[in-house]
Amino acid sequence: MNADQKTFTGRGYAVGGTEVPSLVCSNEHLSFIHFVRAMESMASEMHDPDTQVLGGWVDESGQVYVEVSDVVRSHYVAMELATSRNEIAIYDFQNQKEIRNPKYVSGVTTTEVKVSRKQTQEA
Repeated sequence: MNADQKTFTGRGYAVGGTEVPSLVCSNEHLSFIHFVRAMESMASEMHDPDTQVLGGWVDESGQVYVEVSDVVRSHYVAMELATSRNEIAIYDFQNQKEIRNPKYVSGVTTTEVKVSRKQTQEA
């Protein structure tokens, strides 16, 4: 989805792991209101609505992932970003399918933790 929560109609590949905090929880425990609030919060924190989207998926264990993703045109760049961010998969908009990251390492975070401007001002 775009920041205005309308269906994204562009091309390219979505890669999660942006600086905007994501929602990860059990599908069993995710209420509709929690989902809506998370989507609204993430949409308000998107840095570039022209190159970022909101998306989500449920993995085979029932974990829900909702996050802001960067959209890039190149499959190669998308996979490099996914590897540097240790993302499980990217999403191919043209073929409407996920593509698993073969370099994903379970339980390991490879991205740097960055503090948002808002968090810095609150400290």
